[in-house]
Amino acid sequence: MSGNVRPERKITRRVVKLGGSLLTMPDLAERFRAWLNVQPSAETLLIAGGGELADAVRETNRLRPLADSQAHWLCIRAMQLQTEMLAALLPEAEMLLSIAPLRDSLPQTRLAIVDPWRFVHEEDQRLSATPLPESWDVTSDSIAARLAQLTGADEVVLLKSASAPAADLQELGAAGFVDRFFMRAAIGVPQVRFVNLRDESARDVVIVANQV
Repeated sequence: MSGNVRPERKITRRVVKLGGSLLTMPDLAERFRAWLNVQPSAETLLIAGGGELADAVRETNRLRPLADSQAHWLCIRAMQLQTEMLAALLPEAEMLLSIAPLRDSLPQTRLAIVDPWRFVHEEDQRLSATPLPESWDVTSDSIAARLAQLTGADEVVLLKSASAPAADLQELGAAGFVDRFFMRAAIGVPQVRFVNLRDESARDVVIVANQV
């Protein structure tokens, strides 16, 4: 199973971005649970990508250009719908409407899904010195990294439908494998991992803090 490579550092809280394209997998819930079961026990916070719904916003923008801020918030809405579908697939996961309790308490072993709209629209705006830009440079990748920053997570894991083509964030950004803001969003996050959840034989790509 992809993800059998266990991180060397101690993990007590992780943020996991589950790529929106993965929601087309008929066995996604089982595949995700199998991956999570081989990870070190920790508090796991899930962010869902926008997937095909966000792609529809991009196509609309191609045909009839939208203001960057308008397109940004439509994509966050797409993430919110994907989040509701993910919650239905993983009924054992707790739904978190606010990260405030996470900032005031020690991590606990559990699986939780974070509401992306409230996190980006309200909490990132209030808690970050420089909130995420309202532009195409920011996708669920950077949102997951910012969530890891603000909750003091030990790592951010990006579950995707393809393997990372490099172990350098700048190269991954240039290749479009992560969004263009991700390298800045990941500053201060001790570890970044990329996992191809569709390929059981693929190995994780791990990038540690001194490379972020």
